[in-house]
Amino acid sequence: MSDLPALDLARFQSLLHTRTVGRALVYRPVVGSTMDLARREAAEGAIHGTAVFTEEQTAGRGRRGRSFFSPAGANIYVTFVLRCSLDIHRTLPVRVPVAAAAAIRSIVPTAAIKWPNDVWVGDLKACGMLIDAELGEAGPVAFPGIGINVNFDPASAQPELRGIATSLAAAAGRPIDREALFARLCNELERALDAPLGEVMARYREWSMILGRDVTVSPVGGEPFGARAVDLDETGGLVVERPGGGRETVTAADVTVRPAAT
Repeated sequence: MSDLPALDLARFQSLLHTRTVGRALVYRPVVGSTMDLARREAAEGAIHGTAVFTEEQTAGRGRRGRSFFSPAGANIYVTFVLRCSLDIHRTLPVRVPVAAAAAIRSIVPTAAIKWPNDVWVGDLKACGMLIDAELGEAGPVAFPGIGINVNFDPASAQPELRGIATSLAAAAGRPIDREALFARLCNELERALDAPLGEVMARYREWSMILGRDVTVSPVGGEPFGARAVDLDETGGLVVERPGGGRETVTAADVTVRPAAT
């Protein structure tokens, strides 16, 4: 653990404006992965909206099994247990990124969503997330895991991340109130779960950093190809247009923005 102060749980809870999200809180100073702990909590009956929060992860993971660097006491590492209707459940890949982006934009108004569900500040990643889900006897349950670089700039400890990742403190030029940001994240997540899908998708489209731009799509197990990102479907699929005019929906791929022609 670091010497940085632990999350002030009472203050965090005083800033919540939710009915359910974040009201049940599982807090651990150190865990392997909040995702793994959230799954165990769900198996033991954790209610909808339970937030599993840690100061430090020793085995955090991102998309495609990538590791997620998780130093202690400075950032936000949380996985939620969501027990939603099937209609809401299938649209979580749109709703969760919008909630995270809304919370981050309260600090850095220019923050944008990079498909499928990262939040970037300019050309640097500030937030990553992974949504695991399953359908059990009690219905669907989802585990959106969110990591936000708040007061620790990852590039300061991992030089290979220089020019790739940043923190909100670095972007804003000041220390960030973690309790307020965590509460805002919970408030925005409940709002996104409750909102009409059309409203959520409109916010995603407005805040997207790739729609309308030329991109390189690298499908899982396939060859990269160039296309233009033109839209998003309600389950989070990216609609791209090939140079010849044909459209397709991408669901499992990495996407990078191609530089504008000069």
